[in-house]
Amino acid sequence: MKKKNVSALQVTSRENYYYLTGDVRNVARLFLPQEGEPAIIVFEEEVEPAREASGIADVRGWRTPAQLMQNFFQLVKEHEIADKKVGFCVHSNPGFLVYKFLRSNPKMTVIENEEVLMPLRYVKTEDEITSMKGAAEAADKGIEAAISAIRPGATEIEVGAEAEYAMRKAGAMRYGSSTFVDSGPHSIFLHGGTSHRRIEGGDLVVIDVHPVVDMYASDCARTVVCGQASPEQRQLLDLYRQIQQQLIQQIRPGWKVGQVTRAFTEAFNAKGYGAQWIPGPVHGVGLEFEEWPHPSHYFGHTELQIAENWTLAIGHSILPVKTVGGVKFEDTIQVTGEGGRSLNRPHLDF
Repeated sequence: MKKKNVSALQVTSRENYYYLTGDVRNVARLFLPQEGEPAIIVFEEEVEPAREASGIADVRGWRTPAQLMQNFFQLVKEHEIADKKVGFCVHSNPGFLVYKFLRSNPKMTVIENEEVLMPLRYVKTEDEITSMKGAAEAADKGIEAAISAIRPGATEIEVGAEAEYAMRKAGAMRYGSSTFVDSGPHSIFLHGGTSHRRIEGGDLVVIDVHPVVDMYASDCARTVVCGQASPEQRQLLDLYRQIQQQLIQQIRPGWKVGQVTRAFTEAFNAKGYGAQWIPGPVHGVGLEFEEWPHPSHYFGHTELQIAENWTLAIGHSILPVKTVGGVKFEDTIQVTGEGGRSLNRPHLDF
């Protein structure tokens, strides 16, 4: 914060809040000044639990939204930061709230909290990796349940429900994003979901799950065929999985994030699918199912240098071929000195 001349962080995302306090709470504000003691703002009935869980003495309660804002404005006044640079969890706040806040504080300069916090969050500790393995196991069970539920006549929603039930039983406290079950013509969608569409024999089905276990996430996708794969479908499935697995094995500390995208692109170009390939095969995974590095949203992240014990999603993008369907394989990996280590089960194990 001192290096970036940030006077305080207003932490509202549950992930950043948990990372800094150890307290699991859905709606809480942590005010972290560069100098002085931190403060927490929570619903009145949560004051004592938050104080006990976080070890932070200054916990202020509210009962109405107006009281919530008054607490924050009081902290702004106490620390004299109305015209200073302050960090916010911008990407997790609705745009209208950020807009209203900036209108109320026209002299304040706002930056994303991630500029300060993500350099700390990139490298995962042993305990964090353990939690992420638990999330990966839940993801695997969700994928397995979804595949078992795929049959002609089943809807995407029904298959997704089986996946989510299995992940809940495996310890998922919530989902970082909605579950995707994209079948047939939906399989070529970059950002899918579930619908009332009934799966048909011969459909490619893309399943993408994002469970959160003990606050840490997994991002895993698999593509299967309802019934017997055609030669063209089998070719696409084998090609994507082969390229993805090669990249996981090759990735090393010292690679730049942009090298992952370039390597994928070159491999698909070499096989004649460069025109169909949608770039964007890598992003960070940790407390969030999509976190920094996120080069699709922050182009400068292509120059970030990957380090040991970073955790990344590899294979995020779709290979859509309209005459055949869409294919995606995605694993959450741990970067080691010997290459990437997938935290998810191999495709053939399902």
